[in-house]
Amino acid sequence: MENLKIPGLSAEQLFTRQTFLLQSFISKSAITNSNTTWEELSCVGYNPSKGKLEAIVSIKQSSGYSGGLCSNGSKEYVRFFVDFKDGSGFQDMGYTSFKVADISEAPAGPQHPLKYMTFLYINDEKYRRFLSCNQAVIPTVRAVLSWNTIPSADPNAVPYYGSVKNVHIQLPRKKFIIWDDIFTLLNVKEKPDFLANIDLQAKVDLPPVVSVPPLEQLYTSYKRAEVPDHRTFYPSVAAKISNGTKFYKAVSGYNLADISKLKVDISAISKIILQPVGQADVTFEEVTCVGLNTAQDTLGAVIKVKKNSGFSGDMCHAGSQEHVAFWADWDNNGTFTQYLGTASVTVHDISNIPEDGLYYNVDLPINLSKHIRSCTNPNIIRVRAVLSWSSLPSTTNPNALNTWGNRVDAVVQIRPSQAAHVEGELTLVGGVDRDSIDTVSFLVNASSSPTRDNNRPYGGWVSFHGIINRNGFNGEIKYKIEYKKYGAADSTYAPVSTAESFAMIDFNPDPNLEYADAQNPADGWFIYKANPALGIYNEYNYLAGWSTGGLADGKYTIRFSHYDATGTVVYPDTFSVVICNEPMTISPTANTSLDVSKSIDLVITGGDCHCYDKTDANHMINGALRATHPYFANWDFSLQPSSHTNGAFPVPLNHYYNSIGDNGDANLPWSLDVKGMDTCGYALSISAQTRVILNSSTQFPWYGVKAVGFSVSQKCPNA
Repeated sequence: MENLKIPGLSAEQLFTRQTFLLQSFISKSAITNSNTTWEELSCVGYNPSKGKLEAIVSIKQSSGYSGGLCSNGSKEYVRFFVDFKDGSGFQDMGYTSFKVADISEAPAGPQHPLKYMTFLYINDEKYRRFLSCNQAVIPTVRAVLSWNTIPSADPNAVPYYGSVKNVHIQLPRKKFIIWDDIFTLLNVKEKPDFLANIDLQAKVDLPPVVSVPPLEQLYTSYKRAEVPDHRTFYPSVAAKISNGTKFYKAVSGYNLADISKLKVDISAISKIILQPVGQADVTFEEVTCVGLNTAQDTLGAVIKVKKNSGFSGDMCHAGSQEHVAFWADWDNNGTFTQYLGTASVTVHDISNIPEDGLYYNVDLPINLSKHIRSCTNPNIIRVRAVLSWSSLPSTTNPNALNTWGNRVDAVVQIRPSQAAHVEGELTLVGGVDRDSIDTVSFLVNASSSPTRDNNRPYGGWVSFHGIINRNGFNGEIKYKIEYKKYGAADSTYAPVSTAESFAMIDFNPDPNLEYADAQNPADGWFIYKANPALGIYNEYNYLAGWSTGGLADGKYTIRFSHYDATGTVVYPDTFSVVICNEPMTISPTANTSLDVSKSIDLVITGGDCHCYDKTDANHMINGALRATHPYFANWDFSLQPSSHTNGAFPVPLNHYYNSIGDNGDANLPWSLDVKGMDTCGYALSISAQTRVILNSSTQFPWYGVKAVGFSVSQKCPNA
């Protein structure tokens, strides 16, 4: 069991912690090292097939979180950045959060550190590239953890309380290429004549993966890479040994007779596989940590892959799977009595794996309905993650290890009941915690002393996630999510959706069966088919989505309802939100004065494309800018080519939302001194963002740029 708790907190430490949010005098720019006494990032990983970024956070102390479970407690925020290695540096992927609270060390037993899992979905499609079979796009993920304050959108900012963690991840291979990609890859300058009538932007589907590489080819390359034989042929040999080793579906291994022709000692491999595994072999992979997403009743684990080969094939082949079995110790006494299920992720031989390895994650929804307690009685349990490569982990023995893999334990907190007799709960609205929506302003993360992360409305597609606790009832349960204009009569409620497809998991197969459940109720009453007692789960706890693009901007009330076991309709949640789908519009013309009909414009006094020089009369450029929106986030200047500016920049350089009523700048003067700049042609551009949570993403919507051009000379010809 990991021991990260730091005992003996001083009164001064606790006072500083409790008054942190009042300490506006703390200079964020001066912070170089975070305080990790209370919380720290343990692991970060990515699931390429799901597009899911995941972080596991250690909560180390029993106090210092602004109250117990029956109070609002406090929030831990994790913002994810990804450097896709496309020259753009770290890009903000948005943030996620979860509630933490003071949880005492009584009763005796391991109570801390508590491990919480939090996650975010991203779309990596446009960053995938056409590479050779054994190479992958390897981005760097940066996760920033911050207590009670949303981390800065600056990837280099360091939180006061929290931590920063960088890991490498792997993107999936492209499913198609375009003809032009092929010629670019082969560095062909002139296209052959026979392609004159072919659309070079046409998509070409890549052939489906082949299960395994040719035997001799794999064996030769693995010998060169010093992969031991009992790793190379483990799937083939273990599948033939009746020692209880199980595989998911049929293993497409090699024929043992063909393996013998290579003078491989199959008997020696068998002895290694059959011998008791007392010590985990983590040469190739290792599960590093496990945690629970309390709001979603979902366990997650992070796996580190360490080698560039030994995974049964490259990305043009099926590769192999890392399986993680999860176990629960409901009494927190060190005995793991219940197998919860197994989750898997596919891995491959990747030649350009970084020295620190690649980090993957798996997750598993679990049945906690029988373990929900009141907030006055926190339920802390142990969980175990058991990793096994290629073969399935045991479902009967929590201590058993197969040849390749290991196990790791953690302590987690089960969500408390929200209120008496309330069975259904919305957990996420538009990708953020339901309780982040203010009850007065109806905005997300409301604050009277805001940054651009505060006072945010929704726009586009708004997703709803939640759980309905059956409490032993196995009959049909229907639910509906409705909306109406704020203040309108209840008779005007309309369903947010009448057609959905739910990603479901059936645990009755071993380890599980994933399938899509399409429902099209004209009245918006969806059937809640998740039933842990039957081993059926809604994989993401997704309930419905609301397309707001056709609605008038303004306030709307949301109502969540469902039938209970007696057939009575109950209303566990009613709340209001703000919708804003107004875009920022960019003036497309070169103007001499600001275009007030557009949201974004940039002009140079007297017009652009003029020459400026180092003389006293002609070294200052003056102009005006416009960047406005009802939910303004920021505007920023960019002066290119930056390699020739020698530190010169326009004044002001940017503007970030920082006060109630700040809608940006309608007509703001700016200036630029060119005296220190090199002789060159330049482009000055302005870009802007809004605070709208668009399409259920906490990233800030970006609306392009408006640019002006000019040149700098020692002395302009007509000056």
